Amino acid sequence: MEVEFKEVDLFKKIMDTVGSLMADVSLDFTDSGFTIKAMDPGNVAMVLFEGTKGMFTSFNIEKTTKLSVSLDDLNSILKLVKKDDKLKLTDAKNKLNLDIHGKNKMHFTIPLIDENYTAQKVPQLKFTAEVTMLSAMLKEAIKAGFLVDDSLYLMIDGQRLVLSARSEEKEFLEDLSINDNKEIFNIKSESLTRSKYSIEYLTKFINAVDPEKPVKMSFSNNYPLRVDYELNVNATMSFILANRLE
Repeated sequence: MEVEFKEVDLFKKIMDTVGSLMADVSLDFTDSGFTIKAMDPGNVAMVLFEGTKGMFTSFNIEKTTKLSVSLDDLNSILKLVKKDDKLKLTDAKNKLNLDIHGKNKMHFTIPLIDENYTAQKVPQLKFTAEVTMLSAMLKEAIKAGFLVDDSLYLMIDGQRLVLSARSEEKEFLEDLSINDNKEIFNIKSESLTRSKYSIEYLTKFINAVDPEKPVKMSFSNNYPLRVDYELNVNATMSFILANRLE
């Protein structure tokens, strides 16, 4: 296997986001691109990523290849890669080679971890509510909620989205209507729907998304949340987050 990335910054951002959730990850390469399916150690969040061959300037895959690596090892090297550098990955026996070509040329080799590392099964979830909104708006709400508590409530009532947080002494509430906000693109719900989620995880989830891009959130009453967004035409990222009990 030998691949060279077209947009190094995008790969860095993806790995940085995944690295905020877990220590190890498996990159699964096929003839159509590469994917990530992994659960964090606390079984609270799952990350899902799909990238097509369009992410690469060269893509040579003879067979399906699984690269399981330490994210500490990988992200430490990626920090050295500049925006206009070329990054090539090549698998060798029990090792991964990384070649960085820019002003200077650097070569790194890191070990592959347990070959029995297997991708997680994606849970089959049924949601009763969904909202698609500009990610910048969601990021601001998460920041505001963090000033009050470590959990954010999501509620959809008809065409209204209510984001809130509360503690013994503080409270935050933002009431948004699809009719009054161009930054909200879609809201639908079978009935009044409300659930509570970790602000720490939500913050990590949206780290990679462009503020000017939409993000979709799907949930049900006291039920896991799924967050979906497009990084570009060749890459999508999703997260599943367990709800917090009220």
